[in-house]
Amino acid sequence: MKPTASPALSPPSSVHTVEAIYDAMRRNAPATVGVTTAQLTQVAPRIRVLALRTPTLPPAAHTNAYVVGPPGGPVAIIDPGTPWPDEQAIFDRALGELDVALVLLTHHHGDHVGGARAISERTGAPIAAHAITADLLAGNVPVARTIGDGETLVVGGTPIEAVFTPGHAAGHLCFTIADHTIAGDMVAGIGTILIDPDEGDMARYLASLEALLARPAGTLLPAHGDPIVDGRGKLVAYLAHRRMREQRVLDALAQLRAPATAAELTALAYADTPPALWMIAERSLLAHLGKLVAEGRVARSDDGVRYHAC
Repeated sequence: MKPTASPALSPPSSVHTVEAIYDAMRRNAPATVGVTTAQLTQVAPRIRVLALRTPTLPPAAHTNAYVVGPPGGPVAIIDPGTPWPDEQAIFDRALGELDVALVLLTHHHGDHVGGARAISERTGAPIAAHAITADLLAGNVPVARTIGDGETLVVGGTPIEAVFTPGHAAGHLCFTIADHTIAGDMVAGIGTILIDPDEGDMARYLASLEALLARPAGTLLPAHGDPIVDGRGKLVAYLAHRRMREQRVLDALAQLRAPATAAELTALAYADTPPALWMIAERSLLAHLGKLVAEGRVARSDDGVRYHAC
């Protein structure tokens, strides 16, 4: 999910638009679900998790911090996302005397990296991420090591394979441990995944879903929500949903028969979505339009704010 982030972590164009939309969503959201537990929960052999409260998008209120490695350590921590000292203290107590050897980041969003510097400084463990993520975090979170697609890290005798999955964020990585994949914001167990046109890419996101689907089926461990045992089924459903929405965008263009703004298209393409969510739906629609423009199936009008079918 796209988090609240400081301007240093957000594209300048989004600071007064996208973040304002997210702030409005939070103000009008119902009570968030879930609570932070005080102990690690085993979700797979050599994988434990603690959901930490973060400034993420409703209905989620937490980001899963995964601990990968044998019970006695050394371990890798993936996405210690909370920026708040009280939540960081809960995580520190849950970790106890574990030997933290590495901090891994799926991507640069604030609800995934908020506690990375603190835990790195406390434990001495270096932070590792994709090179694009390292660049986006420069000056905020010190990434000591960059990771490429297909690279395997071994921590405490546990192989962790990095899978490059851009789209939600340009430097997004998933991490596969045996038949489980820590999926970051590729999928969600609660809420949805936003592809924001300011920094996301719908075509690349769909290609990343396809790439995960081509790998051996297994359990997906998302950043938000519970494990998804039928990982393959979830990926198929996500692809089908995005393709359905793309077709509705094309249908809306055909129905209007004249160049239309994103707001006008949203009212038609997202007619099945509560109007209160249309502000955020418009961001996703713009990502779909960007893909369709790149494919030559849709064109922008001369004013730059209207779209028409080719």
